Amino acid sequence: MSVSDELLDKYFKGQCSPEERLQVAAYLNETDDLPSHLLSKEEWDQTSDAAIDEVKTEEMFNVVKKQTIAKVYRLKWIKITSAAAVVLAVLLIGLFNWPNNKSNPDLAKSAVSSVETANQISWKSIVNYTENNQLFTLPDNSTVNIFPGAELRYAIPFVKNKREVYLSGKSFFNIAKDSKHPFVVYAKGISTTALGTSFTITALSKSRMIKVQLHTGKVLVKSTDSLSQISRFTEVLLPGKELVYNSLANKVSVSDSKALSLRKESAIKELNFTQAPLVDVFEKLEKHYHVKIAYDHADLSGMSFTGSLKLTQPITAILGEIAELNKLNQIKTTEGYLIRK
Repeated sequence: MSVSDELLDKYFKGQCSPEERLQVAAYLNETDDLPSHLLSKEEWDQTSDAAIDEVKTEEMFNVVKKQTIAKVYRLKWIKITSAAAVVLAVLLIGLFNWPNNKSNPDLAKSAVSSVETANQISWKSIVNYTENNQLFTLPDNSTVNIFPGAELRYAIPFVKNKREVYLSGKSFFNIAKDSKHPFVVYAKGISTTALGTSFTITALSKSRMIKVQLHTGKVLVKSTDSLSQISRFTEVLLPGKELVYNSLANKVSVSDSKALSLRKESAIKELNFTQAPLVDVFEKLEKHYHVKIAYDHADLSGMSFTGSLKLTQPITAILGEIAELNKLNQIKTTEGYLIRK
């Protein structure tokens, strides 16, 4: 491609038409050497830099600065809008997939159930503020005869594989048999573990003595205090035995509870029974209270009683306790009391 000298001269003088300018621009892009006669070496040497006044320079600087800052702001705005678009896309995907999450209700139900189960665990406390023993049935059908002033605590719901209760005071326990889930009573630094038996624990808050009396079955008694100065002990009790732990002297003794029961009987007037037939129990109560207790021997066949009866209680309370333990009915008569199924 070539152009005439006249056209080049018009181009450099700014006299070309738009079509001619395009033609010359295309020519200049294709050629490396211009004709020498267009600008001689002397003319190049005589040229000087064009001077621009300060006002014009400031205007040019402001224009360049404005364009540059505008580009930076536009870049930041693009980044912000891009991030917002990503977040919005994630939210929309989650919203569209919401019905799909409902297709696995068991997983959600299990998670919620676990949280609810953890939040629902609380403690139940039973305190006997009366002057008489109170009979209480635990969720596993074990029964506890709570003596005056005693307190019993356990977790709700009653965890079956951890049948654990905490005792302060004195209580008689008749444990429901469950060989797979031991029953544990914690009282003042010792634990008493049983599978299905009956025993009495005395752990008064103001006394240094802790007593465990076994009536039926077998229990394991051991220390739970983690202090270094407390020597650890583990004892297995058989029926009729009593363990006494002196927390102050840190001593443990096991003896026959019958001799102790006789001395206690004369002092505080208690009757203690170990698997005694109900006929014998009613016979002794009749002699002490001088009342008539009527019953059908067939109704009481095979029934026995294990526990301590404080003779300072009204006969009505004692008979009511025995009747409830054996699912019997107590009826007041003109002559005394009638016990029947």
